[in-house]
Amino acid sequence: MIDSLVVYPLDPMKLETGLNVIGCASPRIFYELSAGLQEDIDSVVLGMGTKTVLASKSVIYVGDCADEVDYDALFQKLAVKKIIEGFAPEQISRLLSLQAELKTIIQDEIWSQNLPLVIPNNLDLKAAIAMAKPRIDTSSLGSLYDKISMAVDTAGALAESRMLVTLHTTQYCDNDQLLYLHRTLLRHQLQLLDLECCSERVMLTEGMSHYVDEDYVQFS
Repeated sequence: MIDSLVVYPLDPMKLETGLNVIGCASPRIFYELSAGLQEDIDSVVLGMGTKTVLASKSVIYVGDCADEVDYDALFQKLAVKKIIEGFAPEQISRLLSLQAELKTIIQDEIWSQNLPLVIPNNLDLKAAIAMAKPRIDTSSLGSLYDKISMAVDTAGALAESRMLVTLHTTQYCDNDQLLYLHRTLLRHQLQLLDLECCSERVMLTEGMSHYVDEDYVQFS
């Protein structure tokens, strides 16, 4: 778990399992934090114990749930991995056999039409699963809270270890929803960091809240 975050020139901010909020009065600090959690930049440093970790390896950047969220881009790779891990040996053999049969049918048709094409002979379990096009089920989404919960519930179902990062979540949820979200995160041993550009500190019933004012004075 990521336990600290530093955005220069500020002091380290402690992060915990569950809901964490960092509010920024300065749009510059807000933007720099947001950028530094989407890609690896020197001015934003994530700590895990005695070592630092890369955002590209340890963060799932969900962003603003008022925008379109591509859950498949965020979670599909891990979902396919989890599917593969759950297969019994006989299921793997059956899938690869079906893939081989399909390739043979396609290759025979290529030859019959004398086309300058070739089908690779190698069998790939990931490719076999990809043919079924598994997608994250978003049919139940309605409110912005639903979209935030979808990210948390999906990460929990996949036993995700990376930190989720959102924008403006506290503006889209009432206190009861934030409390339920925090406890859901704790149940799954997940960590969510919400970034806010705001004029005052976000007060949480439970969870960790930091605030950086216009003079870069920090409150926790």
